[in-house]
Amino acid sequence: MILAGIDEAGYGPTLGPLVVSVSLFRIQEGPPGAAPDLWKLLESAVSRKPDGQRVAVEDSKKLFNQKMGQKKGCRDLEEGILSFLYAKDGILPPDFRSLLRSVAQRGKKAGPTPEHGGDSYLDEYPWYRGQNVRLPVDSFFNVIRSRAQKLKEALCASGVEYLGLASRPVEVLEFNHELSLRDNKAGISFQAVGSFLQRIWKQFSAESVEVAVDRQGGRLRYGALLFQQLRPKNIHIEQESEELGVYRLTRRRSEAAGGPFRVSFAPESESRCLPVALASMASKYLREVHMLLFNKFWQERQANLKATAGYYVDACRFLTDIQPLKRRLGIDDALLVRRR
Repeated sequence: MILAGIDEAGYGPTLGPLVVSVSLFRIQEGPPGAAPDLWKLLESAVSRKPDGQRVAVEDSKKLFNQKMGQKKGCRDLEEGILSFLYAKDGILPPDFRSLLRSVAQRGKKAGPTPEHGGDSYLDEYPWYRGQNVRLPVDSFFNVIRSRAQKLKEALCASGVEYLGLASRPVEVLEFNHELSLRDNKAGISFQAVGSFLQRIWKQFSAESVEVAVDRQGGRLRYGALLFQQLRPKNIHIEQESEELGVYRLTRRRSEAAGGPFRVSFAPESESRCLPVALASMASKYLREVHMLLFNKFWQERQANLKATAGYYVDACRFLTDIQPLKRRLGIDDALLVRRR
């Protein structure tokens, strides 16, 4: 059985990217409709709260220190994401661009190509162009290697296979372009969600699949969107309420005969499902490293400029503060500011 979780970070800000991510695991088939608790299966190496010994996996909002300027704000996110990557591949990406080339899914093909790597979009923006960040940012290699080893042992002992993660950063130019086509911010996020669902649908056609997705804005009904993205033979609505939407999709005869393909949407899924929590952490970590480079660019050119997290109220303050500098540098708002 394949367990997948999808979540985003940066849906609301005015500055910086929206990032949508997916994490995937393979487990032994369990009772119908009862996905196992991966926190319990992996508890020797994984915890919900940081304890200094195990990998913390939880809703990214609970792990990220949002006090700007305080050290180690990304430490728990970083140790979680990089430990999972190291446990799978035995390699730690040495820098931010290498990490993006490893996990970033870009464009309609939803995957990097040799000509257009997962980090190539960065060079469209002055604050990223030619810039990079060494990894880890807030932790240490030895800590990540130690956590990864425990995680690898726990995965092996529990019969859980970690298949990896992928992320879709949607920066300002792409965000605004997509918004002009849809006039709906939620549609931009679901386009990325849909691209991940398509890949899972095709890649694991011979297996049972359970996909958990954090609720998309205020949307309560997803049947039409799922049909548009996946074109199943039919969709059975198992539940559709404010608390939970569950959809079972049936494949067409021409497709490989696998087990059930179920997709669920629920608020706060990242606190209920480990794969969603891990996707939440990946999205937040990538967004925060983007913002690290963004703030560095402006602060190097303007003394005493306070960094921003990019959310509306503080983004307005930041944009006012940099207005003279922005004018001197000739930077267009089309590169800088989301339209919504």
